Amino acid sequence: MIAAWMLYCIAIGFALTVVGVALERGLHLAGRPTRWAWIIALAGSFAIPAAAWLRPEAFSTMAVPVPTVPVAEATSIVAPVPAEAPQAFSLRDLDAALRWGWAVSSMLLLGVLGTAALRLAALRRRWRAASVDGRTVLVSENVGPAVAGLWRPDVIVPGWALALGEPQRRLMLSHEEEHVRAADPWLLAIGAAALVLMPWNPALWWQVRRLRLAVEVDCDTRVLAAGGTTPEYGELLLQVGHRRTQFALATPALGEPVSFLERRIHRMVTALPRWRWAGATTAAIIAAGAVFGACETPRPMEADRVPDRVVAPNAAAIGQRVREHVDSVVAEAMRARARQNLERYYPDLLREQSGPPVDVWFGHDPRTGVTQAIRTKGGSGDVTTDRILAVFPTFRPMYNGWGVVSRRALTGLVRDNVRVILVNLEGGGGTVLDSAPAAQAPAAYRGPILSWSPAPVYPALLRRAGIRGRVIVQAIINETGRADPASVKIVESPHPGFNQAATDWVLAARFDPARAQGRAVRSLVQLPIEFGIE
Repeated sequence: MIAAWMLYCIAIGFALTVVGVALERGLHLAGRPTRWAWIIALAGSFAIPAAAWLRPEAFSTMAVPVPTVPVAEATSIVAPVPAEAPQAFSLRDLDAALRWGWAVSSMLLLGVLGTAALRLAALRRRWRAASVDGRTVLVSENVGPAVAGLWRPDVIVPGWALALGEPQRRLMLSHEEEHVRAADPWLLAIGAAALVLMPWNPALWWQVRRLRLAVEVDCDTRVLAAGGTTPEYGELLLQVGHRRTQFALATPALGEPVSFLERRIHRMVTALPRWRWAGATTAAIIAAGAVFGACETPRPMEADRVPDRVVAPNAAAIGQRVREHVDSVVAEAMRARARQNLERYYPDLLREQSGPPVDVWFGHDPRTGVTQAIRTKGGSGDVTTDRILAVFPTFRPMYNGWGVVSRRALTGLVRDNVRVILVNLEGGGGTVLDSAPAAQAPAAYRGPILSWSPAPVYPALLRRAGIRGRVIVQAIINETGRADPASVKIVESPHPGFNQAATDWVLAARFDPARAQGRAVRSLVQLPIEFGIE
């Protein structure tokens, strides 16, 4: 039955991984340390199977049939010799092999970690102690920056770091000292111990990897909160990532794998959305549902030992019921909101039984409610950022959220070819339109038209870091079709490193100027510039 219990532990581990992902998102939106999500996931991956083993009466059971494979009786051309009946093969026969495999894999992993610890101890004896900017550190040849040791942790910096400027050295040392203050070496050692106990559980490996990332992200947040600047800190991360040296021991370090680097920089430069508390609440609901499903997952038991009165519930069915309940609650709330807005702005849609496709757009502010209601001809494709910008020019893709009301919430409320889209806006007048705003412009006026422009220069540092996004530049296009340099202003940018490239592009671009009554006039425009990695 060890095989059944191993599969049970793996299933619980993946359920708790869902909990970790949801909690990490919720804690990030709430502005809290995200490491707790993976501490809870790791603890639950051990606690639930242990409780099912120690307190079986508190858990439902799942009958696990143990099939037997009959062994054919041997035949002989010689007179048969009386012998005992051959034993049939059973899944229980795998228990001994699985125990040996479990023990060997745990010992191998323990040996790898022990060898790495001994190697680190030998290297520490060769590294020299030094005082860098008033802090005592160990200077290595090319290992670090990192923290090594549990009871007496030391900050390790590579020799090349001594040539950095004082601000970058300060940020580097602050990062490693934050690891020491948060007891991160102990936390990662506990994660390594979890892998030694269950090296065959892939969910645990993934949880420990995400724990390492969360530890670094939390440390980055504390360093920036203490006074570090995002561009300077991002540049330091790129330098360390380029020079990092592989070392086979789980120690908290500034130079984590390159796959972590992009996520860390993206987290630093991305602002929290305005709807973050709604997202945090949704994440908490998903996490609670996953915990409920994990606790209700029946523990394995041989079929001949399951009591007749026990009826094993289906874990998939339980999860489906939880999802359906959450969907119904959300759909009912959205239905009430859609009905209220339609009754106020477009009551005729609630009464129509047939008609052409219609898209109804509600621009709303979290504090003042709906500020713009726009009705357009329905589209067959998906709602995209470009389409939203055509309807609401003040929409900011990197900041504002939006969503399409589900068909389940609109069933019985409006006809099937009516779509309702909710868009979060900064605010604005309470305007009700029957077409996109562009259609309302006076016929005698035409805005400026871009006639030529160079390709935007993508900053090399940001390209290497995987940072992308849209920069919105405001400028006055004069009567000659050029942008006035004094009027150029960055309205929105995902990273300061894009600002100069976007400004240079606007100043180099050529426009057919705006015209009023056929005469060229000055015009204030906002130009979106996309920086993306193909």
